[in-house]
Amino acid sequence: MEHDEAPPLGPAADRLLGSDDQFLSLLQRQASAEAREMGSPEVTLDLIFLVFLRRFARFGYFNYGPITLDVRLVDEIVHRTHEHLSGGDAPIYSDDFVRFSHTLMDEVRRSGHRRIDELHFLLAFMRTREGLPSRVFGELGVAPEQVEHFARSGRMAEEPERLYSPEEAAEYLGVHVQTVRAWIRSGRLRASRLAGQRALRIAAPDLRSVLEPVEPGDV
Repeated sequence: MEHDEAPPLGPAADRLLGSDDQFLSLLQRQASAEAREMGSPEVTLDLIFLVFLRRFARFGYFNYGPITLDVRLVDEIVHRTHEHLSGGDAPIYSDDFVRFSHTLMDEVRRSGHRRIDELHFLLAFMRTREGLPSRVFGELGVAPEQVEHFARSGRMAEEPERLYSPEEAAEYLGVHVQTVRAWIRSGRLRASRLAGQRALRIAAPDLRSVLEPVEPGDV
């Protein structure tokens, strides 16, 4: 007997998220429809990941803070790796999707909210250790903490300021290292010592302070 969509995640998810959660229900319906269109017997973790990315993609790319993903590549991988059948009953949820639902519920609990949103899904995908999400975010090298920082502040987490040794500063400026040391001794170039050591370090903005603009005709 055929059904319009896969069954709900289960009573545990319903109690936590609310059976009327519109965003969760929407993704479930879209993933079930995609599975039926593909002829897949299951709604998998990879499939729900694709549906999520596709929903928020613009011009084929999913962008959020430090994350940029080519959704077309994910789409190609999912369609190439899924089992394709014809006919049969409505797709059911795969084991990896059920395990992901527990990660998702943990994410909602951790946030202190009771209703699921897009950020919960994204962070749960980043924290799962299986399937295509694990592969994609492992290769991307972006941590959930970076995404949370962006969500709170609306901007990227700042990278620590680069510090240069005199040798690195000389290479950066294209001069001899003794020239750099002479600038430091004369006070033209600011530098600092590592606590308790003699090693010198120079901040990137201070390196730029020894550069002077060239007036037209001086070259």
